[in-house]
Amino acid sequence: MIQCEYCSSKLKSEINLKLHLSNSKKCLKLRGLNLETKFICKGCKKNFMNNVNLAIHCDSCKEYCILMASQETIKEKNKLLDIIKNKDLIINDLYKKINENKDLQLKYTKLEVKYEDLKEQHEKTINKLEMKISQCDSFIQTIAREGSNKVTTTNNTINNIRNQLSSTYTLDKLEPKKLEDTIREHYTERDFFGGQKRLANFFFEKVIKTPDDKMLICCTDTSRKKFKILDLSGNMKEDIEARSLCDKLKVPTQLITKEIYDKVIDKIDQEKERLSSDDRLRREKLLDDTMRAQQVFIDNMNFDDLNYNQDFMHELCVILNV
Repeated sequence: MIQCEYCSSKLKSEINLKLHLSNSKKCLKLRGLNLETKFICKGCKKNFMNNVNLAIHCDSCKEYCILMASQETIKEKNKLLDIIKNKDLIINDLYKKINENKDLQLKYTKLEVKYEDLKEQHEKTINKLEMKISQCDSFIQTIAREGSNKVTTTNNTINNIRNQLSSTYTLDKLEPKKLEDTIREHYTERDFFGGQKRLANFFFEKVIKTPDDKMLICCTDTSRKKFKILDLSGNMKEDIEARSLCDKLKVPTQLITKEIYDKVIDKIDQEKERLSSDDRLRREKLLDDTMRAQQVFIDNMNFDDLNYNQDFMHELCVILNV
């Protein structure tokens, strides 16, 4: 364990100590520093490192909830004031509607007269329609034949999907430890910086493709993000937005992503320590690298979040489309 010299907090490693020194509000305050961030709660004015933590905080922040409720109350109050100010217009509008109702009564009387004429025309139309019924019979028979062809097409589509999915290696059989080992062995720093798009392709290459040259999951409707999988009994099931797949991959992926991110930040910090104080351009480049790594880290950690995974889901739909 390593102890912070400023706030006496105990940490597990040098990397954690560096993150602590730049992110801990308590430690920064003791050192007379402020956390520079654009993610600030409108209610209690607390600072956060990213929008995800800010959103989680706002759900339970009393000051923020009171502020939002107050704003909503003010809006409702303003609406009522507008109604009061425009009461004369509302009354005039009511009188106008009353006069319109009188006009409707007159129109109704005229419609009663037209009804008799329409009734006679209706009887003539019925006679004409009966003559056309026989012509429709042949048309219905044609439609029936086409429907039979569509059923055949549907069956062919289902069989094609089954042929793409492995009945031996199914999503339910994936083991968390084996997934973690596979990702740790093959997922590289280059894959990490490829973002959500590369992550989708990595899953396809190392997890979704099965040893029998088939797949664990396939996409049947890219526009609505519909996927198909086989369960342990061989029954075909729908997996909307690949939630079952994401649930299996979430924990091991986030674990390895955090490990790679820590290594990247550690390398950048080590290079900073070796630089001379007048090497300004290289320091700016390292700062850009740090910010880029932080953004990619957030994106990859949220690959299963429907609010943040548009790139991942689009790429997955494309490469798994059948």
